[in-house]
Amino acid sequence: MTTTLDTKQIKALMGAVADDLMAHKDDLAALDAELGDGDLGRTIERGFIAIKEALTGTLPDDIGRALFQLGKTFSNAAPSSFGALYGTALMKSGTALKDKLTVTLPECADAIQAALDALIERGKAQVGDKTMLDAIAPAITAMRAALADSGDDVSAAVVLRAAAVAAQHGADETANLQSKIGRASWQGERSTGKKDPGAQAIAYMFAAVADYLEAQL
Repeated sequence: MTTTLDTKQIKALMGAVADDLMAHKDDLAALDAELGDGDLGRTIERGFIAIKEALTGTLPDDIGRALFQLGKTFSNAAPSSFGALYGTALMKSGTALKDKLTVTLPECADAIQAALDALIERGKAQVGDKTMLDAIAPAITAMRAALADSGDDVSAAVVLRAAAVAAQHGADETANLQSKIGRASWQGERSTGKKDPGAQAIAYMFAAVADYLEAQL
C-alpha cells in the first residue's frame, strides 16, 4: 500500500496526466468553444507534449524542483490563460514540496492547497466563479476527509480516488454557475448550463492520477 510518493512515482503520475489530458483535448476544446475561444485543446496538446519531453530528459530528483521546472515548461510551451494558471499551480506546488525526495499524502494536500491559494491570488477568482478552482477546492476537501477518516495508513489510490470523484462533481456543478471571470464572463447569464472547461480539465487530471495509482495495486 502506497502512503508516500517518491520522485519516480510523481514523474510517472505527471506522465499519466499528460497522456490522459491529450486524449481528452478534443472534448476540452469543444467545451471551451461553448464559453470562450476554443483554444484549450491546443493549449493542452502543446503544454503536455512539452511535459512529456521534459519527463524523458533530466529533471531534478527533488520533487519540488521537478514540479517547478515542469510548471515553467508548461506555461512556456502553452502561452494562454490556462497555460499560465496551470503552470503557476505546478510551480507553487513545487515550491511547497522543495527539498523533498518523498512526500506524504497530507503534504500532497498541502501542496495542492498552496497551488489553489496562488491561483486565487493570480487569477483574482474565488471558488464559485465557474473556474478550475471549483474542481480543485472540493478535491482538496475530499483528500483531507479521506485522510481524517482512515488515518496515516490509507493508500494514495483511495485518497486520490476520493479527490477525483469530488473534482468531477465540482466540475459538473459549474454548469449551474454563471461565469464571472475571463472571456466566458462576457456571456453573462448565457454561460449558465455550460460546464467550465478548466474545471473539467482539472477533474480529468485527478482521475488520471487515481487510475494510475489503482493500476499499481
